[in-house]
Amino acid sequence: MRKFHSPVNLKAAAGADLYSAAVDVTLAELVQAHALARPRLELELRLRKWCDPVLGFGHESAWAISSERLKNAAQALIDAGYAFSSVNRDIGALGQVFRWAIVERRMAPRGFISPTIHIKRFEESMRYVASSEQDIASLRLAAKMGKDRLFTLFVWMLVDSGARKSEVLHRTWQELDISSGKVIVPRTKNGDSRMLFFTPETMALAKRLKPTLSTGSADRLIFAGRNGATPICYRKKWTSLTSMIRRPDLRIHDIRHWVAASLLRNGVGVGVASQILGHRDQTMLLRRYGHLDHVSLQEAQQQRWQSLSASATQLNPTWPHLGQ
Repeated sequence: MRKFHSPVNLKAAAGADLYSAAVDVTLAELVQAHALARPRLELELRLRKWCDPVLGFGHESAWAISSERLKNAAQALIDAGYAFSSVNRDIGALGQVFRWAIVERRMAPRGFISPTIHIKRFEESMRYVASSEQDIASLRLAAKMGKDRLFTLFVWMLVDSGARKSEVLHRTWQELDISSGKVIVPRTKNGDSRMLFFTPETMALAKRLKPTLSTGSADRLIFAGRNGATPICYRKKWTSLTSMIRRPDLRIHDIRHWVAASLLRNGVGVGVASQILGHRDQTMLLRRYGHLDHVSLQEAQQQRWQSLSASATQLNPTWPHLGQ
């Protein structure tokens, strides 16, 4: 039995003020600290306008910002033309920073509650995506025709896996197992790890593009930008690609929508499809993506109508068919 040299004063420990030594930081400092601890989340860039020293809350104490003020600021962004989804992600990013400071770092004053908890998210309008198999095939072919082979690899990896853009952009050559066609994402948006799978054609391209890595450079990003530390921004190339296939309305994230709808349409179970897409909650798949493939929904309804019409005709051949 283990022996302790001195007894532990549990009563004193229970009554201790764990938050008495709160760290006095501005919102900008708190966001910067979070960026150092969680660099792959890239929340500092998203929260740049909120941390502006003049137009934002950058120089204010992080613990003095109220829910009411954040709510008013969010409404001001909406009034200025920002999308509901964009503002909701901003509020969510602020919430992540505050939760990190409160729970993990214990930097906040005792009893401090994240001001984002009481902010009701804006109701996002439903965006229908009608991406056919032909659209995705055209997208993949158009990417193949481009001169930038790395961009080709980027598009192909997204189409193969249905991954989030960041999950592909932040992968290193060391993480990519070309022989088995897979890569492990150590930490996703929901905090879990997941595995992405790719076709042999995509991995054959990756093998040709993989540079000869010297000692200490194995952790180099596959899609490294000029500075080597951050990924490439493919916004302009994506715009050019979608214009080429005459689908300028397609966004990069729409590939993920198409993969989700395609999985459900091909009879893949919700549980398996959720794991493929990296959703912790299975209902997230149906709630976020199940309604997007309205073409399949319309086809299903038409089949039901035809079935009802056939049944009615069998009962009474003189009844008109549905839709006539």
